[in-house]
Amino acid sequence: MTKTTSSPLFYRMLGIFTFLAVVAFSSGAQVAEMRKLDFLVGEWKGEGWELRLDGSRANSFSQKTTVQVKDDSSLRIQDNRGYRPMNGTLGASTLDATIFFDKTLNLYQWRGKGFKTTLEAKLLGDRTLQYGVPFSVPVEPVNGDRKTTIEVNENGEWHETLEVWWRDRWYKFEESILKRVK
Repeated sequence: MTKTTSSPLFYRMLGIFTFLAVVAFSSGAQVAEMRKLDFLVGEWKGEGWELRLDGSRANSFSQKTTVQVKDDSSLRIQDNRGYRPMNGTLGASTLDATIFFDKTLNLYQWRGKGFKTTLEAKLLGDRTLQYGVPFSVPVEPVNGDRKTTIEVNENGEWHETLEVWWRDRWYKFEESILKRVK
């Protein structure tokens, strides 16, 4: 009869193998979640407008948004807007943000460059992403809370709305429609 002994090297190798398997599985799951956002990838151009509380259009803007796969676990969004306010004074704004899937929290996160906070993001259906107010816990919105919804519709158009909570309801504050150019 042969006696078998387990060496410390065996247990170390088993531990390393287990660790690598867990990392590979969790990275695979993270990549799979990020692949669900592929509908956003590309270069988009179009027009948008700000809205008054009564829903009428105010200032308009041109918008160019580029979404790139940064690595297997995140997307980079660059948004440039040129405003044409009704008072005639031109303006511009830029945004550089990253979207990633936090496997620990099991949710998407949106982080703007230079922003102090990370916002929760949620996939609604197959082609709609929403970010802003927390989704993972019940939260009563307060005046000024915001949420942005980006939907790529069946015509392939990027439809983006920004809503602001004011006086116990959501008001649409901005809306834009973009077409994929690349």
